[in-house]
Amino acid sequence: MQAVILAAGRGSRLEPVTHHVPKPLIPFWGRPFISYLLERLDGFVDEVVIVDGADGEIAQTLGDHYDDRHGGLPLRYVSQPDPVGTGDALLRACDLLSSPFLIMLADTCPPRETIRQLTEIPGDAVLATIRVDDRENHGGVDIDPDGRVLGLWTDADTVDAGVIRTTSRICELLATMEPLRGELRILQGIDAMIREGDDVRGIVMPGPWLQFGDHEMLDGVLRVMRQMHADESALPAGESSVDVVTCEGCEIRNSLVFGPGELVNCTITDSMVYCGTRLEGMRIEGEMTAYG
Repeated sequence: MQAVILAAGRGSRLEPVTHHVPKPLIPFWGRPFISYLLERLDGFVDEVVIVDGADGEIAQTLGDHYDDRHGGLPLRYVSQPDPVGTGDALLRACDLLSSPFLIMLADTCPPRETIRQLTEIPGDAVLATIRVDDRENHGGVDIDPDGRVLGLWTDADTVDAGVIRTTSRICELLATMEPLRGELRILQGIDAMIREGDDVRGIVMPGPWLQFGDHEMLDGVLRVMRQMHADESALPAGESSVDVVTCEGCEIRNSLVFGPGELVNCTITDSMVYCGTRLEGMRIEGEMTAYG
């Protein structure tokens, strides 16, 4: 089985940090966020297709193979020069995909148990869902007691999590559709599958779901940082992630700080900071910011 990771989005909610580094490559404890997703996919899929941005920065960073403590995954890339929706991104990868396949958003990292369920549950498509009241940012999912999805964008108490298993039929459907509000969305294809009688199932994630930089912005990044640290026994001790940047005489608490710069006698609290220059004596609290 293959997985396709949609990674070409601009990450506008995390600006100005994402002016300097793509959202999937933001490092948590010395590793880009997307590497945690690849690690969880390893063992369930044989190959990953990544929809990269126009600059190809993810391909330049990861190369054509991903190795971790579980084994390794071959990687292939396609480009989405203009990020005009998840459906458009998927269409650019469809020629490389064989049914069935997994679809993942690059800022989402589901539990391995959820990935296992997606590969094993029968049906033409399977949606992973979460029980949160967030219909303005995600599509509501109405699931019956037998696990079948009856409809999307409803008042149901679960919403989609951007983690899907489906077939090339979704590509055929999306290719005939017009964008909604300027974006062609994968859920438009899933909705069409449901309306045409395809067997679409839904599962509720049984464990923590890592997703950062959505409408929660800074709060979401820090929440994911703390949760990731709790989930990953191999991560270094400490509540902050400080990567690459040189620190001298600094106090950093509950923050994600990275970049090729230098920090001297700085205090950083509850913040995400990209530092590409020398900062001295700075006090940063509750900010998402970039320097250099």
